[in-house]
Amino acid sequence: MTRLDVVTARRLKTVVGIFLALIASACATSRPSGSPQPATAPAAPAAASASRPAAGAPAGAAATPDTPARKTVTAKDGTKLAYDMTGTGPFLVMLHGGGQSARSWADREYVTKLKGQFTLVTPDQRGSGESDKPATLEAYALDTLLDDVLAVADAAGAKRFHVWGFGHGATLARYLAARSDRVISAVLVASEFGPALSGTVKDAVTGMRAKWLPLVQQKTAGTLKVEALSLSDRTAWDNGIAVSAMSLGAMLDYPPLEPAAIKVPTLWLVGAADTSAMENAKAYEGKLAGSKVTLKSLSGASYTDSFAKSDVPLAEALPFLTAQAKANP
Repeated sequence: MTRLDVVTARRLKTVVGIFLALIASACATSRPSGSPQPATAPAAPAAASASRPAAGAPAGAAATPDTPARKTVTAKDGTKLAYDMTGTGPFLVMLHGGGQSARSWADREYVTKLKGQFTLVTPDQRGSGESDKPATLEAYALDTLLDDVLAVADAAGAKRFHVWGFGHGATLARYLAARSDRVISAVLVASEFGPALSGTVKDAVTGMRAKWLPLVQQKTAGTLKVEALSLSDRTAWDNGIAVSAMSLGAMLDYPPLEPAAIKVPTLWLVGAADTSAMENAKAYEGKLAGSKVTLKSLSGASYTDSFAKSDVPLAEALPFLTAQAKANP
């Protein structure tokens, strides 16, 4: 994989990188160490599965101190959404990043460290974990994904809630913080403002969508002949590239979002070594005055560190959330 491929993959939090690796049949050697898996791939290649978060407990399983109760709710379009719920106190909805699931929060001890102060609601976003994985572009429209979060909040009994998002989850959280009166405060980790996709990332996803959307449409129409595809394309198709391509492709239609649009107190955390996010943060640093967004850099932290090393973001986020919970009982 070229240097440009690596930069592109990291900027998209490695999802595009995995796609390129599938096509090149080089997934085992080209993916950055410790990178998360494609958020929407229902069956990752064996080489990519080693770092995929473990699946959550079976639906309806009883809660234990380390394994929250698994629940499900049906979205407006009939998609089944799985989520976990545990803890006590104000509601905190936590939205995972690409290649993760609700279980990822528990695996990195966020649940253990937060459940004493907050009622944690951690969904498997559609296309991941035990939630359904539709393979149409419309299924991953922004309004649909935001409605999913509110449907889970309704099922959990959270009339109002704080929200914490990482990576793609932070992208969704920022739109919630701008649009929903139910959000009290927000923590955005490894997120960016402006367009959802830009530069080489946008170019890569545009190509990805253009390649796979016609095949998805043929599949829907019942005319797709998988056996007629090239070996690499068949491998990618069998490994869930259609779901990944549709969920990523839908992001091309997300409208840009500026900090001034955020309606609630928001903590924006960016790893100092997360090159892409830090470039975006520097570009917006002078535009935050008068907004509800507070930017803080996580010293020495990469994109991966800003999630995997939970104590790093918690050192900033927990005092912020505690103060917001006291101010909004």
